[in-house]
Amino acid sequence: MLFPVPVDLHWPNLGGASIGVAHATVATLGTILFVGLAFLARPRRSTLLWSLTFMGVMVACFGYLAATAAESEELRRGALGLLMGAPALLWSGLRAHRTVRTYAWISAVVAAIAVVALIAPGDTGWYGFAYRVVFAGSAVFGVLFLLEWRKIPERSERLLWPIVVASGIYVVTGATVLFGAVFSPLATSDAFASTRIFNAIGMLVYMVCALVSLVPLVTPGSLSINTATGNDDWSRFTATAHDRLERARAANDATWSLLRIELDDADDLHAAGGTAIFGRLIRDIRTRVGTVFPTDADIAVAPDSAVIVLISRPEAVIRELVRDVLRTIAVRDPAAPITVTTSASVGWASARASDYDLDALLAITAEASARARAQGGDRWERVPS
Repeated sequence: MLFPVPVDLHWPNLGGASIGVAHATVATLGTILFVGLAFLARPRRSTLLWSLTFMGVMVACFGYLAATAAESEELRRGALGLLMGAPALLWSGLRAHRTVRTYAWISAVVAAIAVVALIAPGDTGWYGFAYRVVFAGSAVFGVLFLLEWRKIPERSERLLWPIVVASGIYVVTGATVLFGAVFSPLATSDAFASTRIFNAIGMLVYMVCALVSLVPLVTPGSLSINTATGNDDWSRFTATAHDRLERARAANDATWSLLRIELDDADDLHAAGGTAIFGRLIRDIRTRVGTVFPTDADIAVAPDSAVIVLISRPEAVIRELVRDVLRTIAVRDPAAPITVTTSASVGWASARASDYDLDALLAITAEASARARAQGGDRWERVPS
């Protein structure tokens, strides 16, 4: 998905240094921003892999600058080979975001193969062919990235479109490059000069697209916690939840649970603040819930104003999350629409308790939260599985 800069033995000096510096600058800023805004805020496997992606690109960019200064063609090609492994790591990060097996080791294998394939031809005409094949192989992960994107619940979010479009362009470019390798092989490295600027700019654009799209994806309160409470939000949630529960049933996965979080004294709060103010309060509670639960949890506001969470975690982890969310909701926020101390009751049921049926889960968690509220609220009740 990254558009690596094709390097050769006789690159023109015009713009070469400035483009290399621009690459290094963008890669460094991307690493700092992603680690600071994403990984430190949500230290998950997905944010770790994506942080490593930007770090790898940064190292490759500085390696290229060092190679230019030292006039080392082997180091220059090695830096390019390292870049070729970045798309695989981005793909692995998206799989981690879906909480499925990541295959992160593939990135290291791709990078190692690319380095060897680009250095081995030396000054021969096979370098052009090797570059095109390696580039096309790297573009395969653009296809895989798009396939993974179609499986995440945030796929309809507009902020993801930059990386989606850039990935699609990368796939098309990879296919074109492979076609050229078969039907129009390059005899000399000088043939790369005409495409150097295009690919260099493409790499810069893709790095920016990845930063713009992936940071909001994993930042609390951005994409995974949509502040809308309309029917579309709930419809997307139920569609995603049905799909996840079907997969969990097929895999006999016992880690999935549904939580129903309801404000205590909701009727009194509604009467005191009116519909508009109460709606803002519910959206505030939803945002608080989102700051506690991991980004791979599916969260939505039900038509009856309860916050519903579908999550895959061990029982002990969920218990701690429930305790944290109750404490978070109970904190009085002066900026909240209604400046009162709020509390909530939580109904919790394992997916196995209803044979992975969403409607049944919603019903039994509603009963459980009602029991918790009847016992004074600010507590949780779990349905035996």
